[in-house]
Amino acid sequence: MNTTTTRIFSWKTAVLVSLGAGLLALGLSIFLQTHGLTAEALTAENPPVATVQTSAPHGQGSSFDAPARLIIPAIGVDANIQGVGLAWQGNGEMGIPTNFTDVGWYKDGPLPGKPGSAVIDGHLDGRNVKEAVFYNLGKLKTGDTVEVAYTSGKTVTFKVVNVKTYDLNAPTADIFSSDTSTARLNLITCAGSWDKTQQSYNERVVVFTELVTS
Repeated sequence: MNTTTTRIFSWKTAVLVSLGAGLLALGLSIFLQTHGLTAEALTAENPPVATVQTSAPHGQGSSFDAPARLIIPAIGVDANIQGVGLAWQGNGEMGIPTNFTDVGWYKDGPLPGKPGSAVIDGHLDGRNVKEAVFYNLGKLKTGDTVEVAYTSGKTVTFKVVNVKTYDLNAPTADIFSSDTSTARLNLITCAGSWDKTQQSYNERVVVFTELVTS
């Protein structure tokens, strides 16, 4: 990979991506700080309301062509995309999808199909929900396609280039990156076993994709 400037992220030092719910809760939560990535599940029975995209990122004006649906044929995903940013509480927590069928795109990062690493997360499961939108995410294989449909009708297509499983505490330098040489879309959800001590799943599955068409 031709890397220009790559920031280093770790599960425990910056962006908290909560991607599944455990026995008591649903989970998906991203905390933005300065230097890293962490993922754990929320323990709230009712999640906070996600911040829905209402304005364009990166100074694109008040109205723009937004990502609307995520389609992954190999695992039967055809999901609405919620644009999420920092939650209204002002605690540094990122807004999350409001249900188990939608996915959340981090709207303060790149648009899917633009240079850099766009990130979309989705629930693994939840209270009384055995299989959420990203339940089968880890079954994707190299070469599988991922599509993002925009509100204009335009569709951008990515192909899977790698699937990795991370321990909750493992460093993850390659998920959120400032490298702009390639347009990427990274998909994240929980995996492994529920850790009662940390109130989180103990692993994360990350599917790395790169742009094919736009």
